[in-house]
Amino acid sequence: MRISFNWLREFVDLPDDPAALGSRLTGVGLTLDAVVEEDGDTILDLDISSNRGDCLSHLGVAREAAAIYGRPVRLPDASVPEESGAPRGIAVSVQDDALCRRYTARVIRGVTIGPSPDWMVRRLASSGIRPVNNVADITNYVLLELGQPLHAFDLDRLGSGEIVVRTAAGGETLRTLDDVDRKLDPSMLVIADGSDPIALAGVIGGRDSEISEGTRNVLVESAWFDPLSVRRTARSLNISTEASYRFERGADIEMAAVASDRATRLILELAGGSIDGYLVDVCPARTPAAVVRLRRQRIAGYLGTAIADEHVTGIFEGLRFGVDSDPAGWRVTVPSYRHDISREEDLLEEVARHWGYDRFPATLPAWSGEGRGLRWQAGERTVRGILRGLGYSETCTLAFSQRDTEAKFAPADEPVVLRNPLSEDEPVLRTSLVPGLLGSLRWNLNRGIRDLRLYEIGKVYPARGEYRQLVLGMTGACWPRGVHNPELEGSFYALKGDVEELLEPFGARAEDGETELPGYYHPGRTMRFGPTAVFGELDRSVSEEFRIRQKVYVAEIRIEELYRAGLRSIAAAPVPKYPRVRRDFSLLVERRVRFRDVVAAVRAAGVPELAGIEPFDRLDRGPFPESCYSLAVALEYQSPERTLTDAEVDEFDRRILTELAAIGARLRG
Repeated sequence: MRISFNWLREFVDLPDDPAALGSRLTGVGLTLDAVVEEDGDTILDLDISSNRGDCLSHLGVAREAAAIYGRPVRLPDASVPEESGAPRGIAVSVQDDALCRRYTARVIRGVTIGPSPDWMVRRLASSGIRPVNNVADITNYVLLELGQPLHAFDLDRLGSGEIVVRTAAGGETLRTLDDVDRKLDPSMLVIADGSDPIALAGVIGGRDSEISEGTRNVLVESAWFDPLSVRRTARSLNISTEASYRFERGADIEMAAVASDRATRLILELAGGSIDGYLVDVCPARTPAAVVRLRRQRIAGYLGTAIADEHVTGIFEGLRFGVDSDPAGWRVTVPSYRHDISREEDLLEEVARHWGYDRFPATLPAWSGEGRGLRWQAGERTVRGILRGLGYSETCTLAFSQRDTEAKFAPADEPVVLRNPLSEDEPVLRTSLVPGLLGSLRWNLNRGIRDLRLYEIGKVYPARGEYRQLVLGMTGACWPRGVHNPELEGSFYALKGDVEELLEPFGARAEDGETELPGYYHPGRTMRFGPTAVFGELDRSVSEEFRIRQKVYVAEIRIEELYRAGLRSIAAAPVPKYPRVRRDFSLLVERRVRFRDVVAAVRAAGVPELAGIEPFDRLDRGPFPESCYSLAVALEYQSPERTLTDAEVDEFDRRILTELAAIGARLRG
């Protein structure tokens, strides 16, 4: 918004120079972008935020300057001769009072159209508006002066003389002032002369009713139009005007009549003519002024410091707010031009910006509540710590995805469809974290990073309800080659160990389930741990679809299942005083028997001194029947009370071997 310093001084006495004024305005939120000297005047280029439509005029900026300096505001002369009786041949009808809450019309007859005086031309030009003729220029001048958009019609070109404010009919067109034929639709509010549209309400006038050199009788329109309606119409037709810019941000409904009188006075002075009848003012319902409560204790609690009552009252009075104080605080009556004030926090902002943000101490408010972690916070902290220790790096991906991708990785889940997606290629929310993880792996591989361990904790959003999930991804080497050790390539068993490491603090058993496995895993290298986890090697066709040319291992964990299980309590035990005894067994095991069955049989022997069981060798082929495999396990015994004797250990071995024989495992001959 370009503001003339000389013009501004007609509204308020300014003790500072333009640069100092600009600095003070910046301090209250009207940011100064530039100061420019033009033709004996100084132009302040201000950046006005979208919620401060009241400052899109010289009067609006003058109100802020007056509050800063504690000076009164002078309004321009808007007095006009009072006329009795209705204007001849004019009738106004508002059919949609929700989109047009006020419409005023003034008739002036016998005007002379000509060029505007130099002082007006200079002021319009300094604000970036091209002069046209005296009547059209006056409407623009009042817009810059008071912030109220106006429009002047050639009264003799209106046909029936009836002004109807209505929505457009389907198929209607209007040739606008820029000489473009616009196709209208029923969502657009128009001004019609009884039958045909003559203007787009709040946006632009029509070519057929514009002011020209032959105009003698003028109708001046000053109205309030709904901001959303004006914005929708302007965007739909790709039009932006000075009027639409202000209506979109909310015009002052009480300024409509004042601006009409101000424009009428200037027309009488600069174009001659006389007023025909009184001001036609159609206002179906007057909205009472908003009253907002401000509690005294909220100032210190919200802003960080107390402010004396007289300063708070002075700020509101300086801003032309109505204010009544009581022991609890203030009841503030909001002016009609301040649409941005609707709640207590808005009043606090007004106090803060005019008191001065630089005057508030850099302190935090006193803490009066209590801190409490989320129910799953400790579990997630444990998970993240374990993954960091295992060498995984966290990745974070967006929740938007493609339909066909989600159908591949979560075919049983219907995705949530976005009404207004950011990208047409990603119209749904993800139902699986795997595609995002594969995208992260590919991104790193494309940049020469071959050895990767990544994880992501995030929400997935199937239509049946969102939930949290953990996904791990491994590719390349899990242990790099060194001087003293070879490279260790990532594998199914390496990933299985990582999953077991995650499950262990929650007491979850690493027991495979019998349910169906996802189709995007390799059919022979995949495993499920009950309802909690599924993991394995990604099918080669899927990894190649993501342009990944090396083996990828993925684990999906329903992390909420872990949180529900809860963390196991940690118990400390003293270091044993007595030595352990180790016995190695070379077993011949039937192929139907799994290692978990072997462990269960060993524990079923009920040997309390059993301290551990560990496999250390396996042979699938050898000098034994094809229906069996060879498994070597180490058993360790230890007593906290004494050193075990050979006889005791032999008895333990006998009991354990008996249990193993019952499941189909025996010592090799």
